Amino acid sequence: MWAAVCLALLILSASALANPSCPTPKSGMLNVHLVCHTHDDVGWLKTVDQYYYGSKNSIQLAGVQYVLDSVVRELKEDPNKKFIYVESAFFFRWWDNQSQDMQNTVKDLVARGQLEFINGGWCMNDEAAAHYNGIIDQMTLGLVKLNNTFGPEARPTVAWQIDPFGHSREQASLFAQMGFEGLFFGRLDHDDKNTRWANKTLEMVWQASQNLGESAWLFTGVLPNGYGPPGGFCFDILCHDEPIMDDRRLHGYNVDKKVNDFLKAAQNQAQGYATDHIIMTMGEDFNYQSADMWYKNLDKLIRYVNERQTNGSKINVFYSTPSCYLKALHDANITWPTKTDDFFPYASGNHSYWTGYFTSRPALKGYVRKTNNFLQAVKQVSAMLGLGQDPRLERLKEAMGVLQHHDAVSGTAKQHVTNDYAERLAQGVAESFELVAEAYSKLQPDISGVEETVEPVFCPLLNVSSCPVSETSSAFVVTVYNPLARPRQYYVRIPVPEGVGYKVTDYKGDAVEVQLVPLPESLLNIPGRNSTAKHDLVFLAKDIPPLGFLQFHVKKSANIRIYKEQMSSVHVPTGSGEMELVGKNLALGVDKDTGLLKSIGVVTPNGITMVKVNQTFLRYAGMSGNNHNEDHRASGAYIFRPNGTSAQEISAKANITIIEGPLLFEIHQVWTPWVSQVLRVYMDQLVLEMEWLVGPIPIEDGIGKEIVNRVVWPDIVTNNTFYTDSNGREIVQRVKDFRPTWQLQNLEPIAGNYYPVNSRLILSAGPDVSAAILTDRSQGGTSLDHGHMELMVHRRLLHDDAFGVGEALNETAFGKGLVVRGKHYLLHSYFATSKDCDFGCLHRSVGEHIMLEPVLSFTPTTATTHTWKNTYTNKWTGLKTSLPANVHLLTLEPWTDGSLLLRLEHMYEAQESATLSNPVTVNLQDLLVDWKILSAVETTLSGNLLKKDENRYTWNVDSAHHDNHISSSQCDSEVYEYDDEFSVTLNPMEIKTFILTTEKSTTLF
Repeated sequence: MWAAVCLALLILSASALANPSCPTPKSGMLNVHLVCHTHDDVGWLKTVDQYYYGSKNSIQLAGVQYVLDSVVRELKEDPNKKFIYVESAFFFRWWDNQSQDMQNTVKDLVARGQLEFINGGWCMNDEAAAHYNGIIDQMTLGLVKLNNTFGPEARPTVAWQIDPFGHSREQASLFAQMGFEGLFFGRLDHDDKNTRWANKTLEMVWQASQNLGESAWLFTGVLPNGYGPPGGFCFDILCHDEPIMDDRRLHGYNVDKKVNDFLKAAQNQAQGYATDHIIMTMGEDFNYQSADMWYKNLDKLIRYVNERQTNGSKINVFYSTPSCYLKALHDANITWPTKTDDFFPYASGNHSYWTGYFTSRPALKGYVRKTNNFLQAVKQVSAMLGLGQDPRLERLKEAMGVLQHHDAVSGTAKQHVTNDYAERLAQGVAESFELVAEAYSKLQPDISGVEETVEPVFCPLLNVSSCPVSETSSAFVVTVYNPLARPRQYYVRIPVPEGVGYKVTDYKGDAVEVQLVPLPESLLNIPGRNSTAKHDLVFLAKDIPPLGFLQFHVKKSANIRIYKEQMSSVHVPTGSGEMELVGKNLALGVDKDTGLLKSIGVVTPNGITMVKVNQTFLRYAGMSGNNHNEDHRASGAYIFRPNGTSAQEISAKANITIIEGPLLFEIHQVWTPWVSQVLRVYMDQLVLEMEWLVGPIPIEDGIGKEIVNRVVWPDIVTNNTFYTDSNGREIVQRVKDFRPTWQLQNLEPIAGNYYPVNSRLILSAGPDVSAAILTDRSQGGTSLDHGHMELMVHRRLLHDDAFGVGEALNETAFGKGLVVRGKHYLLHSYFATSKDCDFGCLHRSVGEHIMLEPVLSFTPTTATTHTWKNTYTNKWTGLKTSLPANVHLLTLEPWTDGSLLLRLEHMYEAQESATLSNPVTVNLQDLLVDWKILSAVETTLSGNLLKKDENRYTWNVDSAHHDNHISSSQCDSEVYEYDDEFSVTLNPMEIKTFILTTEKSTTLF
């Protein structure tokens, strides 16, 4: 194994900066880099399979396999030709179907620099709705496969995000941490682009972290024509531009015109860029299915344009790649402007703000986030129990990789494609749960002769409180796996039928307190729900071990007294005025006349401190335009454009029912049959859980609707400033009706102030008063007035917005409009009552708990409680030592040749928390119970380059634009260094990645 591991590390060891066959530019001329490329969506108008094979061409004429076949033939014939490719999901499907001879040919093309991989992730991920965990995973999946297939020469050094609809600061930071040299993209706000063009600032150094210093700087360039060629120069079978006709005997001879047009296009483009190098992207969506058309015309273009140099032309054109272009910019050795914010929101016109997709297809967005939760648990269990890189795990990783695509998690694909995405996740989860069941079985004794062996079952419909095992079994065991690297407690909720009590026993044989909570009527009536469950059985799982599980024995009781004792108190309030519900830590004030939240308070030994807060659901009417021009733009899958300047009431009041018991209290609110919510407070938690249920959104009036949750803190004065997360990591300041880098003229005052919210939106009225609302999926959000928080939860629209998808965003299920259920979590700085956990600690720790909830599985059993307790392994952990409170175990997964991939993350920003923003040290040898770590080799974030071999370009930046970011050496606390190779020091927001060589030290499995 040592030899194999050493070979794997050698594959990571090179650090080439640019294509080995970069052309030599000409001094004193404008050098035009022609980049031949195709943009191959991993699903959009057609499914992934349909795009690969070229089926369903009545929808779109696109077949990826023909692109790669055709390009390779052309590159073989001419060593001067070049091509770049991006989407590893498509490339490796094609690669696996090639002969050994063809694979050797492709390896030669890669080694010579003719075929260059750019970006290299499994897909070109979205940047608004994708969570950083998913981004890192999908990039790692593609990049490592490229490394393992082609060696370090194929390592992409340039990120290529040409089609995502806006660009996040965290995405740029992650690229920098992966070792990328630069980033190029195609879309930015039309006014921003015009300003940058005029100022020659379309290329810049993006200072992408306020914590990591220069390690998160990334050279960034905006492409001139989106990602297409200049007008008149698309030579694809899908295009309609004239070819270059160079036979003077023919009436169609057009060489002079084509050359003149090209020279003019090059000169015009040069007006927006700062050096004597410009890039032209020669390709569009699914181009090069007949690559000879492109290359034959580009050969002529290069020849005839360069011939003009003999007549004094100062334009030099050649085949190139993004890495060659980037090298030329670096060699220019000029000073570059910088950027410290992000490129959201993106507007392509005055009325076309691409902020609707922040929420589009909320059910899919929630499914992706839940599946990420499950995937991390499967990887952890597989690593700790020695299951290796099982094909079932790899298929789930690939499915999740596809779902990060900028038309997948974004919610902007056609409905049949969205269905295919969901099916891929479902299949991957089902297969991977088989793997988890096998892993659990390794920990259990041989019980043949005691009872029939029954495999655990995963209940994928817990989101609608449905689980056949818990509903039908007289006794079952629930396994609660904790994917966090610290112990936690968790309120387990299990769907059960009504009229039955339960005895729940923990691993020590002790009885566990139980509360039966009636399910809301609106949940019971969800179309398609097929369940006998009318209640949730709730109990507290205390001290679930890190990266480990607790099991509980659950048995039905025929004793009606037990059922009555466990059943919650249910009542409808009468009278008027405000009523208070008080728990152990939090209290809620509700207006009995309107049924709406009026205040929230923290319970302390000195009494209850109440804070005013209002919350309700509102609706925007979606604009129903014909899209003939900007003034008639419709609200659609991409675009949010409300018809009006304010949201409208859904109902002035909500009918309420109060649910109370020893573990929690709930307020069930119903505004209409299609909007309801549960306000939930668990007795020993410091967060208000708001579980909303929206749909079917009515459209009988012919008006599409966009539903928002609005929370108002009347006493928080925010001066038009609020904060949102960037892909779930760092926090970015937002100011209403303002952009840091250009003068905003906002004709859409609502949509133009919406931003992606991946995990939280924060308000602050100074250092002592803050509030946060956290999400369980990506959504669009804003703050339109002092103290306002607004998150869009669901959209149902009747018109397409004419940006390509060709369908209205009108999701249905079971013959009705789609119903979506999700959660928000509300926090206030007053809740931070512990000296050990301030507000920064509170929202970061709650966010981590939401990101990785425990994974439940259910096993029917005939064993008595006594037999179960004394026979089975009902408590287990894979960790020796819990990680510190500010360290998140981001990744633990099986790696090549028996090694493991480990990522540790400091989950606090500098100065975010008085105690937890300090550097922290972890000893890797203290982590794993059953594995001895023989070596730990640090790599870049994506695991495809040894950290010691990283050697990125440095750039001169304009001091006038320089932002004084906090680097790792600028933190208030001292940075500690350790000589021990297994001691790892993490500074705020730092992620460190290691390949661990291990040796099993247990006989348990």
